[in-house]
Amino acid sequence: MASSSTELSQAPHQIRSLSLPSKLNPINRRIEEKLKKLRTKEESSTSASEAISIGLSGLAELYECINEVLGMPLTQQALSLRQHERCVGELVKTCSSLVRLCTSAMEIVLQHRETAREVQLSISNNRRERLNMESIVARYTSSRKELMKKATGVILSLKNLDDRNFASDNNQLSTVTKALRCVSIINISVYESALVFLSMPVLSPKWSLLSKLMNKANGKRGGQAKSKSGNELHDVDVALHTFLSSRKAVDDDHDKFCAVLENLKAFVGVMEGIESGLESSTVNM
Repeated sequence: MASSSTELSQAPHQIRSLSLPSKLNPINRRIEEKLKKLRTKEESSTSASEAISIGLSGLAELYECINEVLGMPLTQQALSLRQHERCVGELVKTCSSLVRLCTSAMEIVLQHRETAREVQLSISNNRRERLNMESIVARYTSSRKELMKKATGVILSLKNLDDRNFASDNNQLSTVTKALRCVSIINISVYESALVFLSMPVLSPKWSLLSKLMNKANGKRGGQAKSKSGNELHDVDVALHTFLSSRKAVDDDHDKFCAVLENLKAFVGVMEGIESGLESSTVNM
């Protein structure tokens, strides 16, 4: 199979052609095709969360192909060679670390989802109480900062895992093992993207002059303009701070109130999708 350069969109690593042995060409072609489709889908995505979901879905499919390769007699023979014992041990260790870090990522996603749901319920029940609303948002902001720190910590662990296991290229490795290493690199990149999405800094309540002017302009147009940030977590922050910064009474601010609930609902949906994708990738790993 001709060599080609296949890379994951917006990923820090370049994924090369897997170049598996001729007897594995059918699987090789499937993996290459899935990588190309993954790249095309990610390039056409319109938001960070959509790109992450595409990456997680593609990752699960890649591991299905890898599992087929691992089940072949030729692969079993190659991996059983003494010269590959150290490399196989590293890969097993890497997979174990990825499962552990994926579990940590899932916990962060779950906490984000539960926090957003709590805010939804609290805001709905305390709509008429401005002071209560401010307290709810303050608790949400505090939780966001805590989860941001956790996400940043997992990202650092992923980078350390990457540096430790994939910093050099050993020509003695079997071609199948190289394929496993490539998919592991994609795995790390996708997980990093999901965690970077969740580690976005909390929006400051002190609006810049430009933000105030934009909010004023949106108000003249009759309500909250639809956010085009491409990040649902950021959209929630914007909606909450826009709502609280309004000088109108809560009852007169129906559009902004609805925008808060709509953005929270959208974010919860995104978290559910990412959580499902992480779970699927772990099952197939």
